[in-house]
Amino acid sequence: MSNNEPTPAVSGQPVTQDEVSSGSQTGAGSQLKVLQLCHDYQGPFQSICWQYNQAFEKHDVTTVYLKGPRSEEVIRRTGGNRVLFFEQPHLRGMKIRSILALARFFRKNRFNVVIAHRYKPIFLAGLMSYFFDIRLILGVAHEHDVFSRVARSRFVTFWRTNIFIVAVSDSVFRNIAHHCPSLVADKRLATLGHTLPEVELMDRETARQNLNLPEGFLFGCVGRLVTKKNHQLLIKAFARAGLGKDCFLVFFGTGPQAKKLSDMTASSGMDNQILFKGFVDWAARYYRAFDTFVFPSGSDEAYGVVLLEAMQAELPILASNAAGPCEILGDVGIRFTMDDVDSLAVKLRLMVEQNERWRLDMGRASKRRFDSEFTISSFIEKFNNLPPIVQLTQ
Repeated sequence: MSNNEPTPAVSGQPVTQDEVSSGSQTGAGSQLKVLQLCHDYQGPFQSICWQYNQAFEKHDVTTVYLKGPRSEEVIRRTGGNRVLFFEQPHLRGMKIRSILALARFFRKNRFNVVIAHRYKPIFLAGLMSYFFDIRLILGVAHEHDVFSRVARSRFVTFWRTNIFIVAVSDSVFRNIAHHCPSLVADKRLATLGHTLPEVELMDRETARQNLNLPEGFLFGCVGRLVTKKNHQLLIKAFARAGLGKDCFLVFFGTGPQAKKLSDMTASSGMDNQILFKGFVDWAARYYRAFDTFVFPSGSDEAYGVVLLEAMQAELPILASNAAGPCEILGDVGIRFTMDDVDSLAVKLRLMVEQNERWRLDMGRASKRRFDSEFTISSFIEKFNNLPPIVQLTQ
């Protein structure tokens, strides 16, 4: 690479292309060389990359994060054989510099399989396949409307027919099928959700002390403070529910809506009961601080990894009746009518008024569903049954 191009880093230390190449040679037998290409490691993407590394545990896997500074903690949480950081400032538009850097990386490191998360990595992987022999590209679609633009739809349906699309939920599958019906006809579209690594959970008292949380009944809501998460709806419902002074609503997360939500809370007179804790690293460790987990997102929500975290923590869950949450929760948890403030306010009161045994039983049901549907072994079994993976391993 020239001095003007990004220098990848592995295990927290800068390396040259030759060093990356020598560390990525294909092993003996049928071992595959796998590249996992990810936009960045924000939100759930460290654990998402971890699960795909586990699925290819017997093969040689390199994970590349295009954005974000190198981090030893990210490396540990991601797993696989090596983790590289391209440290790109942003990925908007078509960046020739990034494309050339990735091309040089591919020339030194020939990969059999590429797993690409979100559209820009899918596009970059598809572009690399024009010039390099890649047996399989798995493009993972994490949101609705990823292929709503004609150029994107044409890219995966006409220009690069070697890309197999993995939708993270049935609602994402249906959305993609609407925009790209030929993917269904060509059998290049399937659904595969997520799992989680095991998390060492703090007990209720320790979690509350570490985050300086008050005593009383705590509703917890975790996620980026963005419009589609419906935090405004939750704040309005909490204020309308008329709960006692010993009830609190706690938000973990940061985002562009932070100031607006804070101002909204102050104007409602609830700033002593609605608490914004900001970014909490590996937040799932603290979930047992909550008495109830609330997921206010509506139809725009494609999945909801935080729901898996709440299920793993044995929490009672209150979520909207949108397709995404319902798909994950199945028959566990309580639902409110999507986008309806009064419906959510009623269910918030219900969660407080019920006795602790009722909430404990609901939490145990959440954990049983997690253990039956969302373990790493279940994910790997579903992954191995994807048509292109079956063909690849035959």
